[in-house]
Amino acid sequence: MMEKNLNILPINPKYIKLVSDEIDDRKRYPIVLDIADTIYITNYILGYYSSSKNANEIMQFQKFEDLKKKKLLGEYQLPFKKNEVINGDDFGINVYFMGQPNDARKRQPDYIKLLDLTSSHINFGGWSCCDFVCTLTSLHKSIKLISEQGQMPNDEYVIGWIRVDSSNLNNKPLQEYLGQRKLMPDFINAHILNAKVIVPTAPFSRYFRGGKLLALISQSNEIRNFFNEKHGRNIVLWYTMSLWGSSKSSSQYDQLDRYIKFIGNTESDHLLRMKNPHLDLILNWLDRRGIDKSNFVFSSSSKSDRKFKSLVNFVKHCLWYNKKDPTVKELKNQFDNKVSSLESMTEAKRVYVSTYGMDSWDDNLINVERVEKEENNLENLFKYWKNKVFKKMDWGMRKNKELLNNPVNLEYELLNEEMDNFVR
Repeated sequence: MMEKNLNILPINPKYIKLVSDEIDDRKRYPIVLDIADTIYITNYILGYYSSSKNANEIMQFQKFEDLKKKKLLGEYQLPFKKNEVINGDDFGINVYFMGQPNDARKRQPDYIKLLDLTSSHINFGGWSCCDFVCTLTSLHKSIKLISEQGQMPNDEYVIGWIRVDSSNLNNKPLQEYLGQRKLMPDFINAHILNAKVIVPTAPFSRYFRGGKLLALISQSNEIRNFFNEKHGRNIVLWYTMSLWGSSKSSSQYDQLDRYIKFIGNTESDHLLRMKNPHLDLILNWLDRRGIDKSNFVFSSSSKSDRKFKSLVNFVKHCLWYNKKDPTVKELKNQFDNKVSSLESMTEAKRVYVSTYGMDSWDDNLINVERVEKEENNLENLFKYWKNKVFKKMDWGMRKNKELLNNPVNLEYELLNEEMDNFVR
């Protein structure tokens, strides 16, 4: 009988149950770390954040570590066309379907390596992901979706990436917009398209408002219809969130009201989480000490946030359990203060939606036959963007008027070059 219950006893074998015993009442964890391991894991987490004063510095550190892990620091030879000249609006765009990303794959394709070296954030795959790469072409003056996987040539200049999926989410502005108290996974998978990556290359983004072009493309009828056919869905709503939060006064999705609508800000009361490789290292370390990694695995929405929050709660519990030790007691105060500061660092992000030109988001759930608005076709979206950038000089383009009246040379600006002087 005693052996059967060993796995639910506290670490101290001489423990005697009391009626008011807090550990036994909670039964939160079958094993608690001893004093030495509690000190180690607490210092590990505190050390991870110690050199960063704000959210931007933490994300820069995380991005550097990600590039280092992927061996993308230092020189990298691009297989794609390295430069391009734009002289007015006499060019076309190809949108290539590249397949589904696989984060577990040791050797990533070159288009993802270029994305990693361009995006300031760490981008992940997900459920039903579809990757698209947009390139400049002189072979035609329109825009074309090439839906056959892996047909992207190496002699075209990349202007950006689009990654869409139908992953689960916890998003209050979206819930309020849809009039639903809780977004159910089956509904999300069937009817909502998440544009989780919309990243233009620089300096195309800066000179020609490339982020706005990619945003328009991502919510086009063609991308939606391709996703519907590939995964058997009926997408009626597109949504995305700003790359940066409240620290930035503007977003690349601003001034696209004709197609994309701002619906509110996310809440900012969750932890600014630790990312890999550090998170996996500490979870593996815990696993070797009998704290199974399954304790920190979730299958519903916000999986990564919940995983780290669960880890933090476990460490808090170990600190509480061992608080009679003076070192642990001091670390407990430091850890509590750090967790509070991490919650305050998290920024609210802007949330945007597209109804594909329909008056209401659920029109194509109600309609007997699907309705598509021509203005949301790729060709019309491309013309709209060209007109704004090259003719009307809208979206703040007037300050680039002199630049646009002359040939503009484009050459990638990559993070491995910008981070060359980053403190290692």
